[in-house]
Amino acid sequence: MYDVHTMFEALARTAAETPGGLDAMMAESVSVRWAARNGLWTFGVSDADGLFKAVEDYTMEGLAERITCPMLVLEAESDQFFAGQPQRIFDALTCPKELIAFPEAEGGGEHCHEGAVALWHQRTFDWPGTTFAM
Repeated sequence: MYDVHTMFEALARTAAETPGGLDAMMAESVSVRWAARNGLWTFGVSDADGLFKAVEDYTMEGLAERITCPMLVLEAESDQFFAGQPQRIFDALTCPKELIAFPEAEGGGEHCHEGAVALWHQRTFDWPGTTFAM
């Protein structure tokens, strides 16, 4: 993640344009309902306005370039929540880095690489062995 606020900002804009607002969107979409409810719980806030305010500070802007250890960035081709975020953090990093994309064709294109858990494990757990090999 480069900027959590970006995702919630888009949600807030869409909710403002939707009759019934966020509640209507949550009634229609499991993904929106999960994102909103999980966000409220995660950030310990009671309403959407509090959530949108709470996530403003969750950004890697001005921080990513200070990371010096090697980093692995994973990207799901069709991630419905965080599209573009892996590339943004990858581009901002100045340390040794690798971006591994999981395409739909391999079954790992969805959020958290669902459908390709074994492939995710293989690539993710192979990375430290090759990156930090003695």
